[in-house]
Formats: sequence, structure tokens, C-alpha cells
Amino acid sequence: MAIKTRVLPETLTSNGNAFDLSNETFGELRDANGLLGNMPAIHERLAEDGYLLFRNYLDKEKVLAARRELIEKLDSIGLIDRSKPLLDAIFSGDTSGIVGSDRKAFARELRSGPALKEICFSGRIMSFFEEFFGDEILHLNYIWVRNRRRGAATPCHYDWVYMGRGTRNVVTAWIPQGAVPLVDGPLAILHGSHEWEELQQTYGSIDVDTDKEKNPYGGGSLTKDPNQPQQRYGGRWLTTEFEPGDVLMFGMFTLHCSLDNESPENRIRLSTDTRYQLASEPADERWIGDDPFGHGMM
Repeated sequence: MAIKTRVLPETLTSNGNAFDLSNETFGELRDANGLLGNMPAIHERLAEDGYLLFRNYLDKEKVLAARRELIEKLDSIGLIDRSKPLLDAIFSGDTSGIVGSDRKAFARELRSGPALKEICFSGRIMSFFEEFFGDEILHLNYIWVRNRRRGAATPCHYDWVYMGRGTRNVVTAWIPQGAVPLVDGPLAILHGSHEWEELQQTYGSIDVDTDKEKNPYGGGSLTKDPNQPQQRYGGRWLTTEFEPGDVLMFGMFTLHCSLDNESPENRIRLSTDTRYQLASEPADERWIGDDPFGHGMM
């Protein structure tokens, strides 16, 4: 069904490209809460939809503690408007602290807080994946922290392009670190994209670190225009509004992007991506260890 919410703008965009909001091409993510306790049905749903959305699954207070931890670190380099409530994460408009900082060191600091690690690497999310995979699991140690300011969006991409040196059987957990209304730019999934063999064999065969010279797509993204893959392959773009405690899961070949952050309050959208797999299967060496190397490893 199409999204029906009182905060739906007249248009929704990603990198300035407007979605077709007709029922045939745009809709709302459906939650899988009714399947909890039935792992075969959860596997079936993931195979069918390419994603799993669980509402109010993680401890809300722990998520908000991680949010506070992230915001305090952003505030330490002047990105937060201190005239507003801290947890609102209102952008100060001042980026001089970024310019004057060691970005790599700050990114490491941003993703290493104990409250954030507790949400991503312990408790209910780990229990879920242990049951999901049916054996001992490994989480990639790197936590991808997204702090999207107004005007920013994530282009359309497969995760595999960025972390495809291990098993294909990896699941991403996208965790909104706080509420994310539509105007703040939540994630969107192109339904059915996980079944597009042609795209997997072309764009999906790229390694972002070794194929820069021959990559016709630019960087690791497929495109900034969500209409391009939809017009070629079909599917419906699906999104929703998120609350703290929600988690969205999907595989390596589910095409996704984010909406533009158009927050009228100038709020920074905070979220994290983490990945989980069987411990017995090969892992991408760029993202594991005490201090993961990250991109640039050939």
C-alpha cells in the first residue's frame, strides 16, 4: 500500500531525484514482527522480500543512550546547535571543527563508544542472528555510523560492492539511532532487487577498492537516481518512518538508498549499519579485527 501519513511531503527525493509516488512504484515497508518465534517463516520472508523490518525490537532506552553518545561526540567538534535540546541533534551550521580535525581518528572515535557497541554487538540482535544462522556467528567489527545533514542522501547501491571478499551469506542490520521521520531521509529498499541476476553479475561484481579504474558507475554506487534501476528492472521503492528500537535487515544484494534529509529543523539523521555472518565462513578482512582497516586495502 502507499504510505499514508500526515507528514508525507508532496514529493520525496533521493539526491534531488523525485520518486514516482504512485501505488505501482512506491509503498511502505511491511514489518515482520508477526513472524518472531518462527525462524523458517522469517527465512521465507527474507527470501521473498529481500528485507526484514522489526518494530520496537531493540531496547529503546539503550538505543537512545547510543544516540546521546553519538551526539555528544558530534557536539565535541561543534556540529550540534547548543541552543536546542541535545538529543534533537540540530546541526549548528559550523563545519570548522571537521576541517580542523583528524577525520580518520574522529570516525574511529565515533564508532567505538560502549553504548553503541552494546546495541550493535550484544543482547537481542546477537541472539536473533545466532538463531537465524543456526550456529556461532561473527559480526564485522566495523560500525558504519551515518550522520546525514540536511540535503544529504545515500545513492543506490548493493552492500556487496563494499564488502564482497568473504561469504555472500551476510546480513546487514540498519539501525536508526533515534526517530527518523520521512523528512529526515530514512532508508528505502527496492523490492525484488535481490533477485536481479543481471545486475548482480554486472554492477554487483565490482570491488570498490580494486575496480576503481574500470568501474563505470563511479565509486561504489550504482546511481544517484532511484528511478533508473526501477525503470529498467521494475520493483517498488519501499520506505517508512522509524522509531528508536526498530531495525531493518537485508542481504548483500538488496538495492537500497536513502531519501534526502529535508528536515525543517535542520536535524542530523543518525543511523548505523552493522553486518553479521556465520563464524565458520570467510569474512572480508577489511572490516574485522580490533581496528579494521576499511577501504583502501587492495
